[in-house]
Amino acid sequence: MKKLTVLDSIENSPGVETLEGKIGPLISGNKGSAHYIVMYPDQYCEPHTHPTESIIYTAKGEWVLNSGEKRYHMKEGSLFFMPPNIETGYEVPFTNPVTLLIIKFEGESDPEEFMKYLEGLKGRLSENEQKGEIFKISSLPMNHPARLFSEKIKLIEN
Repeated sequence: MKKLTVLDSIENSPGVETLEGKIGPLISGNKGSAHYIVMYPDQYCEPHTHPTESIIYTAKGEWVLNSGEKRYHMKEGSLFFMPPNIETGYEVPFTNPVTLLIIKFEGESDPEEFMKYLEGLKGRLSENEQKGEIFKISSLPMNHPARLFSEKIKLIEN
């Protein structure tokens, strides 16, 4: 039988440091689960798909959501719904880390299994980096859309 689960803070939750940020499990129920990701300044993640739908909430910081040909400046308190198999990526052209709360609708998730998955992901991402995949905005060409958009945001905010 399930019991009430309360987390005082997601800040001290276990997680795995990967090239995409620190990711870790939070809570799980019969019809879904929640995990977090802390993304760091200068991080870049090429758009990719996930097979499940998610709701993603920006708990702290600001970042750029990249989906299709559009970029969205996400700020603390921003929320978006991601249908399955929609390409999304992210960019962090700001000086502070970002914390996202991700709610997945795919049934119960075992935290230990999720941590094993994340350890494997860490290795796969490192292999991808060695093959040339870019994980830093500063490593992108100067005319890359991620760099151009981040400059546009900075000009608007100043």
